[in-house]
Amino acid sequence: MGLGLAMAACLAIFVIVGFMVFQARFAAKHWRRVIANGDRGALDQLLDDTFEAWRRERPKRGTPPADWRALHTAALVAADHERIRVSLLAEPDVQVVAGERIEVSSAQVVARRAAVRMVERLMYEVPHVSFAQAQVDVLTEYRSPGAPALSRCLLTTRVTRDQAAYADWEEGEADTILGEWETQQAHGDQWPDPDRDAIIHAWTAEALRAAEDAIRPAGAPAAGEPGGGHGDGSKDEQAQEDR
Repeated sequence: MGLGLAMAACLAIFVIVGFMVFQARFAAKHWRRVIANGDRGALDQLLDDTFEAWRRERPKRGTPPADWRALHTAALVAADHERIRVSLLAEPDVQVVAGERIEVSSAQVVARRAAVRMVERLMYEVPHVSFAQAQVDVLTEYRSPGAPALSRCLLTTRVTRDQAAYADWEEGEADTILGEWETQQAHGDQWPDPDRDAIIHAWTAEALRAAEDAIRPAGAPAAGEPGGGHGDGSKDEQAQEDR
């Protein structure tokens, strides 16, 4: 009797787990299909959810606080199913050492490290989509008493998936990795223009979305609205296989 109950319990667990795995795979397949078909609303929702999940993560041991704060400022500039562009905001890494506030790393150094880490995330940690190109623009803010904050671009870097595949993510220095990509950095009073030769512009994404709305049949839900073709999906492991 006891053996029969144990076998029944094992069978029930096996069926439940199998159903959950099947449901997760089906949902992941659905997300990949709608994004590959150009559903920009689904892509935007996926990226919003992914960025929010990253913000809830705990920092890895040894991650400088300024780097972690920079990664938390990630904002989507534009994206489609092949390209993604993100902006970050970097500040100097100021820490208290022996009771004194000391600038451990400049905003430029923080920008380099954060840019490399963000590219790694975009290429390998976004579920259900594999971007062929990524661009990360890192800005900083200058504040003066009684004046609005002034933003300047510290660096902009563009990388393809093939280039990312050869990066030494574990041991490589940020300067070395950025040197292998198409990177422009600030020098003195010369600030790079992230919109020049950008892989995708914000207006491009808006124009494509407007075109989609224009050709959508009357009464059909817009991308991102209920009934617009979205589905819930669990995080897909395929990005890790690209490493």
